[in-house]
This record gives sequence, C-alpha cells and structure tokens, in this order.
Amino acid sequence: MNIVKPVSNVVSITTQNSVSNAAVVFVSTSATAQINLWSNSTTQYASFVLPANQYIYVQKLAPTDLISSNTAINATIAGYRG
Repeated sequence: MNIVKPVSNVVSITTQNSVSNAAVVFVSTSATAQINLWSNSTTQYASFVLPANQYIYVQKLAPTDLISSNTAINATIAGYRG
C-alpha cells in the first residue's frame, strides 16, 4: 500500500520550478512528457519520459533543484511512504 500526503495545492508547470522547494514531488501528466531535473537554471542532471495519464514521485537531490517539462505537468509537494 502506498501512502500519499499532499502538502500543497497542485501547480501546472512547463518551465523550471522548484515546486516550493519540495524534496519529494508528486508529478502527473495527461500527455506523454519529458521531465527534466536541474541543479540550477543552466545545469540539467537528469531527465526521463513519463507516459500519458501516469504519475510518479520524484525525489530531488536537493530541495532547491528545479523541475521542467516539454509539456504541461501537474506537480505538488508530497510526503511519501511506500
């Protein structure tokens, strides 16, 4: 059983966003999306593809890291225990 603890309202993002300096971010999408992780505005350290109508928890290396996408994604701060 997975437990999700949302901590804030969902935001729709495409450009770089720290999602309120969250350590763990719940990300969902209605269209296939390439998710990018950045340590600052110019240094991308990871990316992955999230299929349409899916969700994932992203644990950033640091809370100040940024998330962006090539299409609109929904993101919110989340606590997670799997």
